[in-house]
Amino acid sequence: MTWHPPVPRRVTDPAGSVWSVQRAWPGVSAGRYVLEVQSHNHPGVLGGFFREGRFVPVGAEDSKLPALALESPKGETVVHRAHKRAVLRAGDTYIKVFRPEQAPAAAANHALATVPLAGGRFRTPVMTAPRPDVLVFSRVAGRPYYELGQDQSAVPDDYFAGMWAHWSQAWTETVARASGPAFRASLEQLPVHDAEEELVKVRRWIDHWLLHSEGIPAAGQGRAALLAQADAVTAGLLAGPFDSLGWAHGDLHDKQILGTDIMGTDSPGPDIRGTDNAGAPGLLDFDEACRAEAALDLANLDVHLELRRRQNLLSGRRFTIAHASIVSAASRLHVSPERFEAYAASARLRLACMYSFRPPWGSWAVRYLSSQDLVPPALRRSPESRASVPHLSTEPSMT
Repeated sequence: MTWHPPVPRRVTDPAGSVWSVQRAWPGVSAGRYVLEVQSHNHPGVLGGFFREGRFVPVGAEDSKLPALALESPKGETVVHRAHKRAVLRAGDTYIKVFRPEQAPAAAANHALATVPLAGGRFRTPVMTAPRPDVLVFSRVAGRPYYELGQDQSAVPDDYFAGMWAHWSQAWTETVARASGPAFRASLEQLPVHDAEEELVKVRRWIDHWLLHSEGIPAAGQGRAALLAQADAVTAGLLAGPFDSLGWAHGDLHDKQILGTDIMGTDSPGPDIRGTDNAGAPGLLDFDEACRAEAALDLANLDVHLELRRRQNLLSGRRFTIAHASIVSAASRLHVSPERFEAYAASARLRLACMYSFRPPWGSWAVRYLSSQDLVPPALRRSPESRASVPHLSTEPSMT
């Protein structure tokens, strides 16, 4: 099984400039893709479309993001999913640009989700100047755990372990506090992301893959494997019994959590109690905050770390350290092993579909789609035999 969506690693714009593809998403019809590209001759990133073998750049004059043209002189574009969303870095602020009238929902989610975090275990962005299509957030100091995990010089293994232990304590206390009676009013206003909603999310990516592979003989094996994996993930998510719904970030991964290296002024320590949260880890992006089973966030984070291991961005030792902290948090939050396994399998399938559209990981992703790693053996065993949260696969990394 070798076919994957043929997204190029480099594209040439109409002026003859060559761009490297940073990220890609499936377009609305087969063979068309949405690209985010970068060049050493251009600051930040540029959005665009790849259609019939031609790259069509979309700059600040994005017709579906009219506010982008007004905001772009203020800073550097660091995210641009053409016609969907853009993010600018402007000094000590970040400017999120939405389609018209879409910002209020994100603003409401941010406000509701961060109410129980005020003065608590995480530092979060402060939202200012909300408008119908623009939100402005303060910068949160620190580097993403994604970067810190790769930094062997400024982040020794023992410091890395303390960093993740710090996060685990903070996460456990935050979820328990935010899901408690004191914050029930704000919690009940967050949208629900239950097992059925998770299936909607993963099936959207399955449908993308099926659309772009339709009618291609070389993709037949991959399509059959994907449908089999989808059936297993569906059965696992809907099997129950379900854990209770509580406060959830909704899109937790290692780029959303911030810390500092060993030279940082707000270095993590074994305890973060005190009158303020200056030494707490940072937490970003509450657009998808929701009420969900605790397994949703924890499994998604764990699978992202498994992905970093496969990308050779995280050592086996560091994966084991971070995984143990996530399992510890799951245990303290009484996450059932079955629910952790079910959400992890869903996250793996979704990420495998997503990364099949992204060079250079496409060929790896389709091999992963047909492997047994996506659905762990525990989901194929009887419930009586599932005794603990599983250690996720650490098979050979992506090549």
